[in-house]
Amino acid sequence: MLACALALLLAACQRGSGENSPPVDNAPESKAEAPVAPPKQEETVGFGGFGPAHFGDGEAAVRLAWGRPLQASGSEPMSCLQLFPDPRPVKGFGTSFMLVNARFVRFDVDEDLYPAPGGGRVGSTAEELLQRYAGHVEQVPHKYVEGARYFIVRPPGGGEAKLIFEISPQGKAQRWRVGLPPAVDYVEGCS
Repeated sequence: MLACALALLLAACQRGSGENSPPVDNAPESKAEAPVAPPKQEETVGFGGFGPAHFGDGEAAVRLAWGRPLQASGSEPMSCLQLFPDPRPVKGFGTSFMLVNARFVRFDVDEDLYPAPGGGRVGSTAEELLQRYAGHVEQVPHKYVEGARYFIVRPPGGGEAKLIFEISPQGKAQRWRVGLPPAVDYVEGCS
């Protein structure tokens, strides 16, 4: 019995003639790791954070998630800090990150680089957003701009995070932000 088992094992270990054997790659293994693909855009932003940086994480996680230089700004950096791309875009701020008491609580987007959770974008019309987030939009007047509005969207599965679109008087999304209250409701950011 043992001899039979050894014979089968030996036969299984021997290479065939090559006709039915899969090709073997004898190239030496590379010590460098394969590049990691960037996250898909729909995986980058969500009601829980930005990429691998989750709400509640520290500044290092946000910087790692962004992957490029960020410049800090804020009137009281120990209590409220905003991180902006360095260098900043020619127009607007691009994407910014807010930390309150050293914890990531919000991010803002004012360019059409990333879709918001659910697919809305900078430049979307108010009508498009109302259709896309049907039944989940609370509309409130803008704090400073007459005729402008905020569209407040709560996550479909519940949770405390909010998505807020700023809609211009002309009916287009100028920017959006996702975050935890009360920070997501700060109109002036860390000012």
